[in-house]
Amino acid sequence: MIFLGQGDRAVHMLLDTDADSHSYYADCLRACLVATIRSSGASQSTIKLVATNLIANGKLLEGVELLCLIDKSLDACRYLQSYGKWNLAAWLAKCTLEYRECLEVFRRWVEHLCSPTVNLKSKAVLVLLSMGQFLKVIEMLYSMRYFSRAAVFAEACIEFGVLTESDENQALLNAVYLEYARYLSNLDNKIAAVHYCGKAGEKGQQLQRELDIVFDSEKQ
Repeated sequence: MIFLGQGDRAVHMLLDTDADSHSYYADCLRACLVATIRSSGASQSTIKLVATNLIANGKLLEGVELLCLIDKSLDACRYLQSYGKWNLAAWLAKCTLEYRECLEVFRRWVEHLCSPTVNLKSKAVLVLLSMGQFLKVIEMLYSMRYFSRAAVFAEACIEFGVLTESDENQALLNAVYLEYARYLSNLDNKIAAVHYCGKAGEKGQQLQRELDIVFDSEKQ
C-alpha cells in the first residue's frame, strides 16, 4: 500500500496487526510515521537520508518503502534496478510513475537486457512493446535479423495507425522491407518479394529488377 501511495489504507492495515505478533510494535511505529508524514509532509530530507542508509546497509525494501512514502518513487525504482530487482522496479514504475518517468525506468531495463552479459534481446522487445515504443521494436527486430517479424509488425502498426511513415523512420522501414523481400525471393515467393520491393524505396526497385532477370531466366 505504501509503495502505491495509499497511505491511509497502509495505516489501517498496520494498526490492525495482532497484538501477539512479533512485528506489532514496529508496525505501530510505522503507522505513526506514515500518518505523520501524510499530515505534515515535513522532514523529507531526513527520511531520504534514512532510506539511503537503510539501502546501503542491506535493507533495500525498507529503504524503498520510505522513498515511496515521500513521493520519491523514481529514486526507489533506480535503487531497485541498481540492486538487480528489475521486475519489482518495473512493477513500481507502472503503478506509480507518469509515462515519461516510467519510460526512463524501462529504457534502463532494456539497456540491461541488451547488454552482452545478459543478452536477452527477445525480452527487451517485449518491454519496448509494453511501453508502446513500436519503432524501437522494429529497430531491435531488424538488428536481431528477424526481418520477417519486423516487416509484418511494421505493416500492422501502420495499418492500425500507431505508426506513421516519415522522413525520420523511412530509412529503417525501407531496410526492413528490403531484407524481407530478399528473404522471400530466396523462398521463390516472387509475388510477395515484389510486393515488399515496392515498399523498400530505390534499393527495392533495384532488387526488383534483379529478381525479374532471375525469374525470367528460370522460365527459359
